[in-house]
Amino acid sequence: MDFRISKILLWPKDKSLSIREIEFKTNKINVITGDSERGKSALITIVDYCLASGKCQIPTGLIRNKTSWFGVLIELDNIKLLLARREPGENQSSGDMLMKESTSNIEIPSIIYGKTHNYEQVKYRLDELAQLTNLGFEPDSDSGFKARPGFRDMVSFVFQPQYIIANPRTLFYRSDTYEHREKLKTIFPYILGAIDDKILKAQEELKELLKESASLERQIENNEKLSANWDSQIKTYYLRAKEFGLLNQAPYPNDDWKTDRYVRHLSTIPIRIEQDGLPYIEVGTTNSITTKINNLKDREIEISQEIESLRHRQILVKNVWSSNSEYNQSILDQYGRTGSVDWFSKKIKNQFCPFCNSESTESIEYVEKLVEVSKSLKEKATQSNEIRKVLDRELLDVNKRLKFNEDQLNGIRSELNDLRRQDSKYKTQNQSSNSILRFVGELESKLSDYEMLFQDKGLVERLGNLKVRIRNLRSIIDKDKIRQKQKNALNRVRSSVEYYSKIFKAERSNDPTELDIVNLTLKFLGDKREDFLWEIGSGSNYMAYHISTLLGLQELFLRNERHPVPNFLFLDQPSQAYFPELGGKTKETLQGDDFERVKRIFKALDGAIQRTEGKLQIIVLEHAGSGVWSEFDSVHKVFRWRDDEEDKALIPENWI
Repeated sequence: MDFRISKILLWPKDKSLSIREIEFKTNKINVITGDSERGKSALITIVDYCLASGKCQIPTGLIRNKTSWFGVLIELDNIKLLLARREPGENQSSGDMLMKESTSNIEIPSIIYGKTHNYEQVKYRLDELAQLTNLGFEPDSDSGFKARPGFRDMVSFVFQPQYIIANPRTLFYRSDTYEHREKLKTIFPYILGAIDDKILKAQEELKELLKESASLERQIENNEKLSANWDSQIKTYYLRAKEFGLLNQAPYPNDDWKTDRYVRHLSTIPIRIEQDGLPYIEVGTTNSITTKINNLKDREIEISQEIESLRHRQILVKNVWSSNSEYNQSILDQYGRTGSVDWFSKKIKNQFCPFCNSESTESIEYVEKLVEVSKSLKEKATQSNEIRKVLDRELLDVNKRLKFNEDQLNGIRSELNDLRRQDSKYKTQNQSSNSILRFVGELESKLSDYEMLFQDKGLVERLGNLKVRIRNLRSIIDKDKIRQKQKNALNRVRSSVEYYSKIFKAERSNDPTELDIVNLTLKFLGDKREDFLWEIGSGSNYMAYHISTLLGLQELFLRNERHPVPNFLFLDQPSQAYFPELGGKTKETLQGDDFERVKRIFKALDGAIQRTEGKLQIIVLEHAGSGVWSEFDSVHKVFRWRDDEEDKALIPENWI
């Protein structure tokens, strides 16, 4: 995003006076120099306030007493944007703002009569212009720190006020507060380009698809559980239909029939009843349920006996396994006690004792016997292990067969219960028309349930498609790729920081540096240890690395034309690191080492203008005079606010 400051504007409360305009070059180092208490530092807070900050931090006193509206004219890509905000009076801030936007020149009003927008609307428009994502970083998080990035988060990279620029523990603007610090840590991968809109959209979609996938899996699982009950119920309905004479032409079912075959026959019944009326009852069908019950009872006994046999075998195998395990452990214990036999056998080869050197043949024979015992124990332990493997396989097979038979037994008993209930019912019922019609009504309801629950093959297909999409989204949200992109970006920043820190001749400038986006500071990678910025000491080093880091980040941002961070940098009194005792007034002319040290600041800034080919705008508020920057063509003097000038301060004399 090409976002640079063309003018800072102040409208006087005395409407007879002229507007105060401060104009900047958008491709230069703009310098406003002057004594203390001239309003230089207030320029940062004015711009921040006009960029829709939550609170007005413009100093109270003369500036706010004499100004009715503060404004900033921005050059942004192919448009110009005027933002002005009312002086808040006794309040912490004012929500009243004026916003004008045009592709051509904007006429600056001499008097602002009222607001056109509120600051929330301006924030929303700035978010749009920066083309920031509307998605958060963690879809399931309720934390405000994980919310979408806003334009207000971007200002952390453009302002270096006086209290930040040489601060050992705070590197970025607003990161001295917990809220902004945590948000900055969250959005840093996005700022570095490691995470983009595509990844955030993938995260958001993945969250929804995982919910939908879990719901479909539960639905399919429930259907499968219901289907187990259906197998027995549908068989009962089939036999009842045969008994009522509703399936005279259909065969009696076999054990290998699937549910859909029963359903195919049963689904013809309501249609035929509607077309042909009630059927005649086929002779002999009244005994079919009883026959089926007897067959199922025989099968129940058969499976129960097989289960009992398997359980007995299971107990037997477990006992043998336990005995073998104890035997194996005993063998291993004995084998362990013969561990030194090999050593003795190697030492006693020449009939001499290795301890007392006495000659003995008996020792050799005794050790050889021990060696044989050791080998025998080892073989027995090996055999015991092989037996245990066989027992493990046998136990696994018995358990599988047990589970299969138990599942069959449960299915048979469920079917038996249904048949017994129906048998009991039909013993007391007549084969009346009402009974048949009631049965057909029940059947239609069951068939409808079946169609709804089990015939929706789209559920499985939808789940399959969802899983394919989930895999694709996870490939987009590849954490290894994100880490690598982040590492590449940080390496670019590191290279820039090392380049600029050498111009400053900062301490540790020859050591590799790393921007630590978790602790929001710089880290120095020495041979033996890592040190943070606050550990190296000296305000001049802090200032040098602050500026080097901000310049390095701006170089990275400018590689992407659509990057949301504005491409201007506001630096307030960087030379204070060399002259901490300044108070009141400052000598404009510096000499010796003082001159050279301050000059290095502008040499580094000039290097940034050259390296970014004028795409970066820098505004410097300084005490030091023109001698330290006059040799650099990229420097543009905006104002010199001192007593010997006609224009002495931010607030003109005629306003006072």
